[in-house]
Amino acid sequence: MRFLQITTKKYKKISDLTYTCESRVKYNEYVYRMLNKLLTDYKERFTYRMLKILLDTDLGADCDDAGALALLHRLADEKLCEILAVTHCTSEKSGAVAVKAINDWYNRGDISVGQYDVKAFMEGERYTRYTCEIMDKYLENHSVPKFENAVRVMRKALASNNDVVIVVIGMLNNIAELLKSEADDISPLNGVELVKKSVSSMYVMGGNFEDLSYEEYNIVQDIESAQCVSKNFPVPIVYSGFELGTNVLTGDNLEHQVEENPVRMAYSEWNKVVCGKEAFRRSSWDPITVYCAVIQDTPLFKKSAPKNITFDDEGKTLVTDGGKDCYLIAKKSNEEVQEVLNQLIY
Repeated sequence: MRFLQITTKKYKKISDLTYTCESRVKYNEYVYRMLNKLLTDYKERFTYRMLKILLDTDLGADCDDAGALALLHRLADEKLCEILAVTHCTSEKSGAVAVKAINDWYNRGDISVGQYDVKAFMEGERYTRYTCEIMDKYLENHSVPKFENAVRVMRKALASNNDVVIVVIGMLNNIAELLKSEADDISPLNGVELVKKSVSSMYVMGGNFEDLSYEEYNIVQDIESAQCVSKNFPVPIVYSGFELGTNVLTGDNLEHQVEENPVRMAYSEWNKVVCGKEAFRRSSWDPITVYCAVIQDTPLFKKSAPKNITFDDEGKTLVTDGGKDCYLIAKKSNEEVQEVLNQLIY
């Protein structure tokens, strides 16, 4: 377990508590209480180190990005991770503003937010199904934020940290640009060298490992970047495939949150636009990816054997044995995964 390991007879691994709960009481009534107890005990007796997370998202086209960011903040609340930065990978500024609004909502307004600054990449109404509403609400009490280029934000985070886990829940264009970046005022290392020095692994929501002929959304939106990253990323990539999250429906707790909650707004507005009615459930591709990046030995999922994973010119997933990468495999039912994630998205 990367962030901590408790192997005494008194306690099980912390991540086991996110699934095992004999009384089946709500996660935030039982697991949070026990988690805090274990963390306090651990800090008194062991050397404690949190995971450092850099999140890259296309927040705007679908609402589960917002759910994943909420989940990441809840795990950070429990001192399981530190959020170094969040970068946005489309040209829609409302998406980056929505990221900033969510970070502020969870009392982490100091987190650096980076913006993909190439024009006309995934712009338009399809990619602002809820972000404009969040932005408008945010700007009622805030000035328009300015965002630095996403690659510079990532390079700054990596230059000043080691053992970083990158989590990608959108297209891979920002990561491809990071790999292509040259030495600069931030670091004398080029992108590949900087990643090799500072990143321990990268978790990517992408591909389909049950149906290799399926052209998964995050890949086909920028096949060239997906191919570049899959072939050139110098440290292990863990892929979270499309098949894992489709039938894991989360967001139920958001209905009971205040209307100003930007994550509630994301789920509500997305469902109104796409489904024609207000609802608070959505598939959980991105929350699963974030959860597994932080809780790396979760009993809910396991890793495949090492693989070579890349993508063909149509975006189909190519998998062969060997290599440094792998993909996640579900160990528990959709309902069991859903129960855990739902208690972290609010």
